[in-house]
Amino acid sequence: MGVGLSVFMSVIGASIGISISAPAIAGAGTERPEIVSKALIATILAEAIAIYGLVVGLLSIFRLPTLGANSDLGFRIFFSGTIMGISAIAAGVGIGTSGSALASATAEKPELFSKAVVPLILAEALAIYAFVAALLLVI
Repeated sequence: MGVGLSVFMSVIGASIGISISAPAIAGAGTERPEIVSKALIATILAEAIAIYGLVVGLLSIFRLPTLGANSDLGFRIFFSGTIMGISAIAAGVGIGTSGSALASATAEKPELFSKAVVPLILAEALAIYAFVAALLLVI
């Protein structure tokens, strides 16, 4: 269950982030094509969420042969997947909405990029915190 939750929910979180931010990036690119390469950072960070979940899932699978009668490890694998999955969805929503606002603000005033990227990075930090916590549980 932990492996499935980690991978599945992380992919859902990444797809939420991409599906919210990508239309705004495309719309901003029609006004100012030069900002598309900067605004793509939102889709890249959203995709990283899926990678975090995949790494937690793979490490959990590698730990399964040592499970045996050790129920403690089973609980740790389950909760590491739950932590990674739920926070990946939350981070995906944050990245999607922040990425959408980043694209709109940068299309309006390109000098706002450095200020508008901060919420995007903070939303990604949520997934990184969960990734570290999940790794500590699995390893």
